[in-house]
Amino acid sequence: MKLDEFLSYYHAEYISSRSNAKVVALGKLSDKKYRDRESVFLADGVKLAGEAVNYAHPEYLILAESALDTAAAQKTAEQYKAAGIPIYVFSDPAFDKISAEQSPDGIIAALAYMTGLHTFTMRGDISKFDDWQKGRRLLMLDSIRDPGNLGTILRSAEAMGITGVILSGCADIYNRKTIRAAMGTLFRMPLFIVNAEDSIPLIRQMRKFERRVLAAALGEHTLTLGGYDVRIDDCPVIGNEGHGLSQNVIDACTACVRIPMAGNTESLNAASAAVCILWESYRVFY
Repeated sequence: MKLDEFLSYYHAEYISSRSNAKVVALGKLSDKKYRDRESVFLADGVKLAGEAVNYAHPEYLILAESALDTAAAQKTAEQYKAAGIPIYVFSDPAFDKISAEQSPDGIIAALAYMTGLHTFTMRGDISKFDDWQKGRRLLMLDSIRDPGNLGTILRSAEAMGITGVILSGCADIYNRKTIRAAMGTLFRMPLFIVNAEDSIPLIRQMRKFERRVLAAALGEHTLTLGGYDVRIDDCPVIGNEGHGLSQNVIDACTACVRIPMAGNTESLNAASAAVCILWESYRVFY
C-alpha cells in the first residue's frame, strides 16, 4: 500500500523529521523521569502492540514507513483503527530515533501508565493492601533490580497461575527491557508496587491473615522444595539477584524454602528460583 493510500485509509498522520516535537518527546521516554512525568511508555513490536489494544490503554500507534506493506503492520493498524486509536506513520529515520530494537518490525505502541486500569496496579498505599491481596495467589519480589529479570519473572508467574505480584524496591516496570521480557504479562498481571522499606509491613499483613510467607533463602526454619505440603495461599519471596533477601526480611517471613540442587552450585538466579518454587505450587493445584 502506498503511503498516501495508507494515510487516507487509516486516517493516519505522517511525520518525516527526526526533529519533530512528537518524535523528540517520544525519544525522551527512555528516561524514567520523563516517562513518569508524562505517564506514557513505549512497547515495541507487533505482539505487544496487538495485546495492548485488549489489555492496556494505547495512546496511539506508530508505524515505520518502510513497514507499511507488511501484513503485521496492516493487521495492527486495522486493530487500532477499529478501536478509534490514532495512528502515526514515521519516516524510517524518525522511527529509528524512538526504536529500542536492533531489528525492529516497524511497530511501536505508545501506552498510558496502567495505574487505575484493570491491571489493578497499586503504588505505595499499603493501607489498601489487605483488600488487594484477598483471594489472590501471590508472589513477592524484593529488590529485583535487573529489568530483564523482572519481566521474565512476571511472565513466568502468569504461566504458573499467580494472580498478583508484589514489587518491593524493584526495577521500573515501564523500562523497555522489562516490557519486552514480560511479553504482554505486564498488561494483565495485577501488581502492588511499594518501596523497599515497605517489605516487612506487607509481610506482616499477609501473616496476619494466616498466609504463609516463604523466603527463598536458608534460615533457622527451612523447608525443602518438594518435601513440604504446598498451600494455595503461600506467598514465596524472591530476593535481589546478587545479595538475596536481607536478614530482616527473612526474619519477618513464616519460614524459608530451599531448592535442592546437585553439584557445587550454591544458588540459582532469581528468575530460575522463582520458576522452580512456583512450578511446585502449579503442579499441585493445576
